[in-house]
Amino acid sequence: MTITRQIIFLAKRDCIEELKALLKSTIKKSKEEKGCLMYEVFQTKNNPVEFIVIDSWENEEALNTHYESEHYLHFINNFKEYNAHIEPFELEIL
Repeated sequence: MTITRQIIFLAKRDCIEELKALLKSTIKKSKEEKGCLMYEVFQTKNNPVEFIVIDSWENEEALNTHYESEHYLHFINNFKEYNAHIEPFELEIL
C-alpha cells in the first residue's frame, strides 16, 4: 500500500539557511531510493521559516528502508538544533 506524507518544519528564525541546506541534502539520495515515488521539499514564499516535505513510498518496507538510510539518519540526528516545530501528516488520496 502506498504511503504518502506531508511534513511541515518550522525553522528557528536564526537557523533558516541551516535547515534549508539540511533538507536540500536529503532530496537527491531519497529520490534514488528503491520504492520512492516522490520526494519534494518546499519553502513557503510568504513565511520563509516554513518548509514542507511531501514524500510518497511504494509501501511500508520502502519507507522503513528510507528510515535506515545514511542520509536520513544524518538529517534526523541534526535537524533538531535548527527546527522550532514539526508537524507530520499521513495523506490519503481520495
